[in-house]
Order: sequence, then C-alpha cells, then structure tokens
Amino acid sequence: MNIKQTKIEKGTAYVEASVTHEEVDIERNHVVDEMIKTVSVKGFRQGKAPKAIAQNSLDPNKLSDHMLGHLMNHIIEHAIKENKYRLLGRPVLEKLDTEKDGGLSIKLQLPLYPDLKLGDYSKYLKKKGKDDKKVEDVYQLLLDNEKLDVSDLIINEEVNYSLERLTTQAKSLNLPLEDYLKALNKSLEQVKTEYAESAEKSVKLDLILLEIAKKENIDTEDAELLELAKVSNIQAKQLDQLRSIINRRKTIDLLMKI
Repeated sequence: MNIKQTKIEKGTAYVEASVTHEEVDIERNHVVDEMIKTVSVKGFRQGKAPKAIAQNSLDPNKLSDHMLGHLMNHIIEHAIKENKYRLLGRPVLEKLDTEKDGGLSIKLQLPLYPDLKLGDYSKYLKKKGKDDKKVEDVYQLLLDNEKLDVSDLIINEEVNYSLERLTTQAKSLNLPLEDYLKALNKSLEQVKTEYAESAEKSVKLDLILLEIAKKENIDTEDAELLELAKVSNIQAKQLDQLRSIINRRKTIDLLMKI
C-alpha cells in the first residue's frame, strides 16, 4: 500500500493511498472471516457454516463498507504515525476509485489539531478594566488576538448537526424545513452561513481556552469531579465531558480576574 500526503491546507491534511488488487483481496478475506462469525445458515449453528457457504449469505454492500472501513483505518493509522498528526475530528473520504487491475485509489481528508501559539493574553485582557469586563468581552478579545486555522471539515460537521436540530424542531411543529425557514424569513444558505460563522467561533474559542488551561495548569481533581457528578447525577461515561466543562469555567474565571 502506497500512502502519501499531498498537502496541508487550512488545518486539513490531504492523503492519497494506492491499494493493490492483492491487498484488497487480503482485506476482503479478513472481513469475510470476521462477518461470517455472526451469520446464520440453515443446517448449521451460527458461525459454524463452512466459509464457502457462509460468505454467500453476506450482504455485498455491508461487506464492501466493512472492507473500505478497514482499509481507511490502516491508511489513517499510517498517516498519523508517519506524519505525527493530531486529529481534531473524524477523517472524511474525499474520493474512491477502482483501478483497472482491481486495486483501489483512496483519497482522504484529515482534520488536524491546529498549531496554536498563545499570545500575551494577560497584556491585552488588562486593557479591559475588571469592573466593566464581561465574559463576552473576554471571548471577543481572545478571538481577535489568537490566530489559528480550523479545518472546514470540523465546521461542516457542526453545521450539519445544527441543521439536523433545526429540521427536528421544524418537524415538531409539523412544518417542512423550507416552510419553517420562510416563517423565520431566512433562506437555507443564510442559515448555513450563520451556523458556519457561529461554529468557527465556538470551536476556536474552545481550543484557545483549552490551551490556556494547559498553560495555567488548570485541571479538576478526581475527587471534586466525582462529587459534582454525584450531586448532578451524571454517569461515569460523561465524566470527561464534565471535566472539560469545569476546566473551561475555571479558565474563564481566571481570565475575568486579569
């Protein structure tokens, strides 16, 4: 498998891979072996039918999807190891082509964690007096002074989430999305633009605050985290999210006092 980075542009790495026919066959066999373990064939116990028989019962579309997923994971793992990438979100399949010899050409886009070098936030935050400083002022000063590129893949993903919520809201009112937007006196493109602008600011702000928290050694002790989780009836699987929220609040409190 030949894998190469073609470029990095605005926080997105573009990666291409050429997969030979032999490599495709090997991966397909691995996936078949994996999938037939859960296949039920008449006259055999689940997962016990001979491979030649069991694989005929597999959904070809699911087989292709699983195989592509495996190949993409191999490509992503190699690209991360080779280029020391830190991913900010989920990679996106840009293009998939089948070659004449049965091999595959795969192009992926990988959203990268931005390289953020913090400015002197103490200096520019002090220009805004403590007495009349608001959280919104701190947010705007951070966005104005700290420069970083966020991959469009991340922004687009956030926009899609917002559109899904908007569609659900419209359905709850028994309205098609188009009619709901007319009632708001907005077009779909206007809404997408607004969501994109909001998402970019939100993602940038989160990244800036996270970097400041690291620099200031702001973190939440496990004991404090567990106590808050208990009081708020938060499940264990949500503890990382709760820690992030608390650390963000502590960081903002620190910045408000500057």
